[in-house]
This record gives sequence, structure tokens and C-alpha cells, in this order.
Amino acid sequence: MPTSLWLRSDEPKRGPRPAHTLGDIAAVCVDLVDREGMRALSMRRVAEALGTSAASLYRYVSGKDDLLTLMADHVAGEYEFAPLTGDVRTDVLAAAEQSRALHRRHPWLREVPATDMGPNTVAYLDHLVGALAPAKLDTTSTMMGVALLSGWVTNFAAQESAGDVASESGGGAEYIAAMLGYGDYPHLSALFASTGESSPTAPLDNDTAFTAGIDAMLFGIAPPHAPTHDRR
Repeated sequence: MPTSLWLRSDEPKRGPRPAHTLGDIAAVCVDLVDREGMRALSMRRVAEALGTSAASLYRYVSGKDDLLTLMADHVAGEYEFAPLTGDVRTDVLAAAEQSRALHRRHPWLREVPATDMGPNTVAYLDHLVGALAPAKLDTTSTMMGVALLSGWVTNFAAQESAGDVASESGGGAEYIAAMLGYGDYPHLSALFASTGESSPTAPLDNDTAFTAGIDAMLFGIAPPHAPTHDRR
């Protein structure tokens, strides 16, 4: 049987009626980590914020890993999904942009392992599956697509949080162009020569790079020859 934290919380427990909900605990954890960083998260600090003891907190969670799971699902409640349009690219990109924004607001999300999903996280999964549905993929391809898209968003947002800029990735296009004179790089030389410029005229910004990444993944997940609109 599944051992999800939410399913475990539904199991009957002996003793006094619980004074707090999983939502209460999650809100305290998110507030603490948003303000002070992941290092501040501990059973003791969370218990203090709730006005209880660390020992009492173990009535609700098994340890810090459960706190991380609660936090990830709590902030997933910030998603506001618009009705699906039936256009795969439009709907996937809209969900991905929201996920990117969520990671920007809560940079610690990249440190949370995706081991357990709560109701809000499952709602995001459901929406993304719905966004891919018009492509009429099988179950495995759909879930693999969700995993790839989610991974791209998480990794991209983590780089943004670290201050990385797409135009400077690998040293930037100008740096690469300058390095062409220090060795035999026929493919790079041909690429730059084909534009007639020593480097691209338009620098690659993060927004453009993010969208390009989503488009590239969708090309593999739902190729152009596959249906991209719901024709029912």
C-alpha cells in the first residue's frame, strides 16, 4: 500500500485530537525557509513556531524529509491554472512559466527531492497531463514528457537562482567566437560563418532560452506530425 504522508495522516491515531493540520505545519516551514534559508529548517524550529514541542511534532511527521514534502506541496498550491486551450505548446508553456515563477519565489525548491506528492502537486501533474492530452501519447510517453518538462524547469530555475545568464553560458557567444583562433574548430567556425557575423547579433536572454528549451522538448515529446489540437 502507498505510504504517502497524506494517506498516513488519515490513519486513526490514539491520544488527544491533533492541534495542528499538515497545512499549518507546511505554512510555518515555508515561512521559515523563505526568510532564513534551508539551513534554518529543523524539527525544533518548526515546533517552536507552532508553539509545541519537537516530540509532539512527531505525531504528524516522521522527520525532516516529511517537512520538505509538505513544503513543496504547500507552495504548489500557488498555481492558478487557466482553462486548457487544446493547443499543446500554449498550455504546456503556460504551466511551465508558472512553475518557473514558483521556483523563483522559492529557490529552495531545487533542494527538495521529488519523492512524495501531495494534493497540490498531483493537481499540477494532472494539469500538465491534460496539456499534453491532445497529442494522444500513450501513458509512458506522457509521463516521461511530464518528467522531462518538469526537470527542465527545475534545472533552469536553479541556474537563474544562482545568477546564471543564458547569454553567458559557457563563457558566452563572444567568448567562443574569440576562441576560434586558438584551435581547429570546424563546426563552430562554420556556424558563425553562416551568419556572416563573428557572433550572434541578438544576445540570448533567459526568457528566450527557457521557451526554446520547452519547444525543443516538445519536439521530442510530441513531434510536429503528432496531433497538437483536440479535434473532438
